Amino acid sequence: MNNTRKHSAFLILGIFLLGACMRTPITSIPSIVGSIAASFHVATTSLGILTTIPLICFGLIAVVVPMIGQRLGNELTIAIALLILFAGSWLRILSYSSLMIGTLLVGVGITFLNVLLPAIITENLPDRIGSMTSLYNVSLALFSAIGAYAITPIAQSSSWQFSVILLSMMVLATLVLWLPNLRFNRRGTSESASAGINMWKNKTAWLILVYFGLSSFVFYTTVAWLPSIAISAGLSNNQSSLIAGLFQLFSMPGAFLAPLWATKLSNRTPLILGAGIFTILGYLGLMLPFHSFGWFVFVSLFLAIGTSSTFALIMTLFSLKTKTPVDTGKLSGMAQSLGYLLAAVGPMVVGNLKAASGSWFTGELTTMLVAAVFTIFGVLSERKPYVD
Repeated sequence: MNNTRKHSAFLILGIFLLGACMRTPITSIPSIVGSIAASFHVATTSLGILTTIPLICFGLIAVVVPMIGQRLGNELTIAIALLILFAGSWLRILSYSSLMIGTLLVGVGITFLNVLLPAIITENLPDRIGSMTSLYNVSLALFSAIGAYAITPIAQSSSWQFSVILLSMMVLATLVLWLPNLRFNRRGTSESASAGINMWKNKTAWLILVYFGLSSFVFYTTVAWLPSIAISAGLSNNQSSLIAGLFQLFSMPGAFLAPLWATKLSNRTPLILGAGIFTILGYLGLMLPFHSFGWFVFVSLFLAIGTSSTFALIMTLFSLKTKTPVDTGKLSGMAQSLGYLLAAVGPMVVGNLKAASGSWFTGELTTMLVAAVFTIFGVLSERKPYVD
């Protein structure tokens, strides 16, 4: 049955552009962190918090987002979130204190996009969940890769502030093109805001939360330390940067295909297992004594396919495991709340293991075991078709 309700002709373009805004304002910054540190006369190492702050925001704020979306309407809430994201991104260029405040606002704005986008798709395009989830996941991976590649030469030819202004203008353009969707904004009633399933008391929801949290632990650990692991293996700085870029590019097939396959399978256990096994094999590859550039390209391919397929699959499960947009938002908010707090500790744990042991092996082994555990939780979450 087709349950698609009326929506703006700009909705699909908006979903694509929201995907571009969901990571690029964060993932582009590490490439220019040295220039930022020099500009504000602080140590480069002190700016690692620029990627941690948004993750903490994701975790602390996600749980209240569905309620706000119901009160204001999802379309209006996303417009406000884009305005916050634009303001925060622009603030980062002014001073060190505004850099921190702006980064906090960037994290707040993106949290709303993370949680509400699956609900927007469920509400407006319930018969196209797979293709729409693929669309914004591919956009997320594509613009993250472009941002990581392009921001350094842009900053070198002008200034790091100008490159951040360009990121801010991308958000502003998304906001402008999202505005036509406000005509179709629909607020929930007080009854609908309190209706639906209590996800915190639902076993399947908790299984999905742990699946999401531990897989995000692995993803953000990989993003944070893969270049350093490559350098420790003897690769040059340029080669390690290329490996990081290839990891982002190799993510695109998994980001595109996993949601499409997920909507066609009545039982998604083979997909969960396949993505988990790719991730495990990737970390096993890092632990083997092969140190060539070609080997790291091969390993990054496995890691990218595994982690991107898992993330895209879970974002699809938020819609597939629920029967109403209200429940989609609630499951998305619950899983991303504690899930992103788990993700935030991943790079720190593995970094401390490296410092304590003097090698990456213990951290790699730990991350591989975490990948095995999240795969098990993913399989267990498939025992019931819906969270109810």
